[in-house]
Amino acid sequence: MQRRDFLKMTSMALAITSGMPQFLARAATQAGGEKTLVVIQLSGGNDGLNTLVPYGNDAYYAARPNIAIPRKDVLPITDVLGMNPNLRSFLPLLENDEFAWIENVGYPNPNRSHFASMAIWHTADPTGASREGWIGRIAETIGDPFCATYLGDIPPLAVRSDTLTLPVVDDPDTYQVTLPSGLEDEYQTLLKLRRGGEAAFIQQSTLNMLQHTRATQQNLKKYRTGAKYPDNKFASRLQDLAKLIASGEAGRILYTSLGGFDTHAAQRAEQDELLTILSEGLTAFRADLMAQGLYDKVMVLAFSEFGRRVHENNSAGTDHGKGGVMFAFGKGVKGGIHGESPDLENLDDGDVRYKVDFRGVYARTLKNWLNLNPAEVLGKDFDGPAFI
Repeated sequence: MQRRDFLKMTSMALAITSGMPQFLARAATQAGGEKTLVVIQLSGGNDGLNTLVPYGNDAYYAARPNIAIPRKDVLPITDVLGMNPNLRSFLPLLENDEFAWIENVGYPNPNRSHFASMAIWHTADPTGASREGWIGRIAETIGDPFCATYLGDIPPLAVRSDTLTLPVVDDPDTYQVTLPSGLEDEYQTLLKLRRGGEAAFIQQSTLNMLQHTRATQQNLKKYRTGAKYPDNKFASRLQDLAKLIASGEAGRILYTSLGGFDTHAAQRAEQDELLTILSEGLTAFRADLMAQGLYDKVMVLAFSEFGRRVHENNSAGTDHGKGGVMFAFGKGVKGGIHGESPDLENLDDGDVRYKVDFRGVYARTLKNWLNLNPAEVLGKDFDGPAFI
């Protein structure tokens, strides 16, 4: 049984009783979403200028005499912008018009602190007042605690909710309900007690959840990979995402991360390796989804907490900056470059000046991909680039 079927059946059965919790009533109407959003967090502050390279701008080469991507190595997209050569595996996606770059992304009053800036991206609140994540608010809005899953060990603030606990999965093959040692028998005894009213509802829901967890494990076993993944942890996470999607248990949002982009020294070697891991892993993920016949239902959206300063430092690296780049791909994406090439003659205290508020990207994603009301999640609607 699929997750959405579980929610619908549970809600339909309980609709004839009084006292049905509202979160399940809302879930019943929202669980039918067919599309999945995969969020990729690039932790550390990815350098946008050496990712989407302004190779037609002499100011770029003047600012980075040691770490700029040579013109001969750039993968041209336009006369002035091209990709880092380690993103070569993205070229077919660009040619198919299913890969979008979004330029000069940031937010008002930028913060160069990793912690503070990441929290702003996670909460979609540049004031820093909110302690809930934007994905956590999605779960609250539609009343579905299983709408999003984080693949990894430490969940980001983005999936935090004040009222719901969203799943965090380190290994889907071992995903199950676990209890403190010694409490298993007592727990089973409690589940067998005769109850009435809302206690009966919670009891039945718990039994259904346990049954659903067992069904999930059975469906995961049916997965057969449709692609060869690189041998690294990030690629393994992506394969786990594909496994969840193929099993029908992915929910509407999956989230994972790739760290190490804080390239203060020896940037070229470090970032080049990371971009290779990123592009080759995502290319295998795409091939797997295509083999499963599921690619049309998935969109990938990647971000980093900030870009890096325009001028290189004395350690052949770059320090924390402001405006950066995002990218998205999938069959629902309008490919190409959205936004202008960075104006390196008009900097914001030495940084790329942001022109696109990232909340506009979130809003476009919520509205055009997840079919949700951005104002209910972000507090209001925001204009964003037309990449979907």
